[in-house]
Amino acid sequence: MALLSLSLAACEDNTGIEFNDVPVVEGYLYEGNPVEIQLTRKSPFDTELNLDPADLDALNINIKSEGKNYVLLPQGDGLYRSGNDGLTIQAGQTYQLEFEFKGKTVSAETTVLAKPFGFTQDATSISIPQISFPPSGGRPNFPDPVKLNWNNADQSYYLLVVENTETNPDPIFDLGITRPSRLFRVEPTQNNTFELRIQQFQYYGQHRVILYHINPEYALLYQDSGDNSLNLKSPPTNVKNGLGIFTAISSDTLYLNVTR
Repeated sequence: MALLSLSLAACEDNTGIEFNDVPVVEGYLYEGNPVEIQLTRKSPFDTELNLDPADLDALNINIKSEGKNYVLLPQGDGLYRSGNDGLTIQAGQTYQLEFEFKGKTVSAETTVLAKPFGFTQDATSISIPQISFPPSGGRPNFPDPVKLNWNNADQSYYLLVVENTETNPDPIFDLGITRPSRLFRVEPTQNNTFELRIQQFQYYGQHRVILYHINPEYALLYQDSGDNSLNLKSPPTNVKNGLGIFTAISSDTLYLNVTR
């Protein structure tokens, strides 16, 4: 999955209010994968304020679970990664992030949800005629949407991502302009079904259809905060004494082939 990047700026202005230096956490836990935590800091409006980036590489980053403590290793540029100490991410377990920054304890907690269950599709291949502009000939015949289903008895959140896997895929819409992204995603839903329509696809070839089971803190990142220059709000975060997100994600994958 192409992880969502967090772009966070300070809400303080430069009229004498002291800048509050807090870390920005970006941590996504995947079952069976190593742990990576990326730390940055929100940017002050005062460009003359010097903040040493080395501060972010000299922290004692801890992951706690099941009564055990694991120390992450600094990789440079604020990136920390698990070592060979036996830390494994498992479904159903809760993990706590904790470290000290500027005299405060920064902490967050998340639980690894089970992978999606009962994820199915009603077609493994669809045929879409290539569309050029201006169009020629009569109206093309478009296929029915591909219907996806999964179990969601507890109405938890799911995120759908579809990615073309071809090295140099042929475009469906021959527009003669910059090639569009090979990936699209659907905002988090608490439903148990979704229809993939032909307008969402940009290329022919094999596609990965990935369904992510996500926690509420991740779903909040997609909600429109309504921020504007006159109404600055704090971005959603589940990090105490910090900003950003520490969350766990699990997934299941299907494949769909798009042909002419």
